[in-house]
Amino acid sequence: MSDPNWYKLPSLSALRAFEATARTGSFANAARALNVTQAAVAQQVRGLEAELGVALARRAGRTVVLTDAGSQFAARLSDGFSTIASGVEELVAGKNGLPVQASVTSFIAQAVVLPRIHEFWQSNPDIQVLMMPSLEAVDIAAMGFDLGIRATVDAPDWTGLNAEFLCESQLIVVASPNLVGTEPLDLPGMPWIFTRGRDYEEKRLRSIGLDPGSLKNIELGSTSYEISAAIQGLGLTIAPKILVRDDLAAERLCEVPAKGLRTLGYYAVTPKGPVRPQARTFIAWLKQIFAE
Repeated sequence: MSDPNWYKLPSLSALRAFEATARTGSFANAARALNVTQAAVAQQVRGLEAELGVALARRAGRTVVLTDAGSQFAARLSDGFSTIASGVEELVAGKNGLPVQASVTSFIAQAVVLPRIHEFWQSNPDIQVLMMPSLEAVDIAAMGFDLGIRATVDAPDWTGLNAEFLCESQLIVVASPNLVGTEPLDLPGMPWIFTRGRDYEEKRLRSIGLDPGSLKNIELGSTSYEISAAIQGLGLTIAPKILVRDDLAAERLCEVPAKGLRTLGYYAVTPKGPVRPQARTFIAWLKQIFAE
């Protein structure tokens, strides 16, 4: 099939007006179907006839009778609009049938989302959610993800992404109660759980007056492992309070006083452009559980 000459095609609104007139049998019925005035439909149809140089319809009382040329043209238009409508339906149904794909850190998934995901599915049984854990921020647009959960101590500034606020969480120092006891701690002399060379972890240590290079270091490579190691009494670590709130409540961890740590803002990020309704529903639920 050759490419259409778009410069010679009439306007879509005129074609719609004529197709609706042919399908419903009158300008008045077409006007109701298109939610416009009867005069606007009649004007569009007469303009189309003038542009094409072909008589398509004539009034017969309150109805409209198509010419032979008009009948043939209306059949082609009806087929064309039906094909377009079917294509749109297939596209939307196919896209909306996919799971909501979210890029998250493993510990955000384990500590915040997974313990309550059953609540989301109770309210939204038809929406599948696929969480893709990653230690580093990934290009969610390039990888086809619907959204990601990211944290920053500064104002969000992620190129090509829209950011929606979820919550704030203070960074705190935590350790096993068995490790720290009740006496004031010599923080520089304690074992610390962090990954050398990981910029954001070393910045946090410096913010409370510690030199990462001089600390006794236990390196595990994953935030979730670091918190687990802290629970086992292997050392102190710095974590967002939202990630350890259950461990604090259960007294598996305790907060160690330290000044200088900042507050993290958590955001749901989506690629710029339209967001699928299923992903929008999931983001609304994330806002609820993070706020709690």
